[in-house]
Amino acid sequence: MVTIRRDDMIHRARRPVFGLAFLVALLVLAGSGLARAQTVAEPYQLSLVREGDLVVLGGSVPSEAVREAVLSAIRAAAADTSVIDMTAVAEGAPAGFALAATFAAGLTARLKPGAVLLSGTAISLEGRPDGLAGQAAATAALAALPEGFRLQRQALSPPLVRPFLWSVARSGEGVVMSGVVAAVEDKAALVAFAASLGLGPVTDRLVVAAGAPDGFDRLAAARFALTQVTRLSTGTASIADRALTVEGQAADRAGFVAVNLALRAASLPAGLTLAGATITAPVISPYGWFAEKRPEGVRLQGYVPTEAARAEIRAAAEALFAPLAVTEAQEMAAGAPQGFVEAAVAAMGQLVLLDRGRATLQDSRLIVTGEVASPTAALAARAAIEGSAPFGFTVAHTIAAPAIAAPTAVPPVAAPSAAAPSTAACSGQITQEMAAGGIVFQFGRDVMRPESQARLRRIAALMAQCPTVRFSVEGHTDSDGNPAQNVDLSHRRAQAVVALLVRQGVEASRLLSEGHGASRPLVANDSPANKARNRRIEIIAR
Repeated sequence: MVTIRRDDMIHRARRPVFGLAFLVALLVLAGSGLARAQTVAEPYQLSLVREGDLVVLGGSVPSEAVREAVLSAIRAAAADTSVIDMTAVAEGAPAGFALAATFAAGLTARLKPGAVLLSGTAISLEGRPDGLAGQAAATAALAALPEGFRLQRQALSPPLVRPFLWSVARSGEGVVMSGVVAAVEDKAALVAFAASLGLGPVTDRLVVAAGAPDGFDRLAAARFALTQVTRLSTGTASIADRALTVEGQAADRAGFVAVNLALRAASLPAGLTLAGATITAPVISPYGWFAEKRPEGVRLQGYVPTEAARAEIRAAAEALFAPLAVTEAQEMAAGAPQGFVEAAVAAMGQLVLLDRGRATLQDSRLIVTGEVASPTAALAARAAIEGSAPFGFTVAHTIAAPAIAAPTAVPPVAAPSAAAPSTAACSGQITQEMAAGGIVFQFGRDVMRPESQARLRRIAALMAQCPTVRFSVEGHTDSDGNPAQNVDLSHRRAQAVVALLVRQGVEASRLLSEGHGASRPLVANDSPANKARNRRIEIIAR
């Protein structure tokens, strides 16, 4: 802090002083006695005027010690402030004046701009508090005046605040509104509106301030934000100038949908812009989802944990059930069991084995119901479902098939028009096709790459040439990861291969899926290249 006394104003100044004439003129608040040193001052007055980072002192102080105490009080509250000291030591100070002088100095440091006048035992002040912190400090000081002194005049403008921030927070105890409003009337209107929403007790921590953006209906914007908070069990909404931010936990599914629709509308009310929205989906229990297959298409419905999960499940359905159309009504909600997405994809793989049916996930339980064309297909579907339960899930099924009617006559045996390929020949052709590239999946998942789907369609055509040959589809992984999860992944990959072959017309009764995890490596799992060789699908004639 730079201090300039009137006797050496030029010699001790370390930087230019702007607006000095204005500041000195303000010292004449109570007459010429403010700026002249006297043996006995009457009336006894001390003035403090602040403009920017400059404070000008005028009038009288009872001693050098009081003068230094005043300077120290300014320094403590505003260290970067420079002071022009035009006071004189004079007698005649009322009792307690020294304490009142340091009080006035601290109060002046909280104003920017502002002026404080001590005249006898009367205190007058005017100006603008230096932000919200300055207003809080000034309010606290005026509530505890020095003993024997009274407030004669107060003319404080609202503090200038930028950004102009208002916020509301909701919890189990009610709502708390904080920040700034442009007028006392706005403050009262918002408190009344919040109380009408049934959110519980309303705690008002709002203060009136200047700095609100022009041409903006801030009251309507705050009402809109409060309405969104009603849809949250806990959360906050804040408006900084024109930008709205909302975050919290949705109270229920309807509230989750409503708040997201409102916040992502084409144009927000009152000129708002959306700075950010983080709304946690409601927790659902039990957590339900299903995929239903019919001749006209496949429908996905229920809860998913994230938008990414929804997109992943739909993409898997389109790959598994093509060319059937896929429609969906999947909604986001919290509460999904661990491994939910993988279980949903596995459930759809099992549904591929059925002509029509439904695969339902209820928490960590998978239920598959449906119909197939023959008892043989039903046996194969049941075996496949029982042998490929998603990791961490239990599985149950009800698969219906028409009964076999008793034959009325023994049909004549027709001689084959051409000899079917032998088992060895059929197996050899499939081995050659597999050697051309194998069946490749996305890393850590049971979703095949497009080139592998095309290869399996060619393999299905080869299998059609030897209709009496049965095949085992075996899945294998490398040694990375959890062994039990590796076995589960290899099961699901083998099942995905069987599902695609069945869709291509191969009888399900001819196919058996098995998952061995990392228990049957081709080579040691000691390099990335060897691990890649061990991650494989094998199709073996039986």
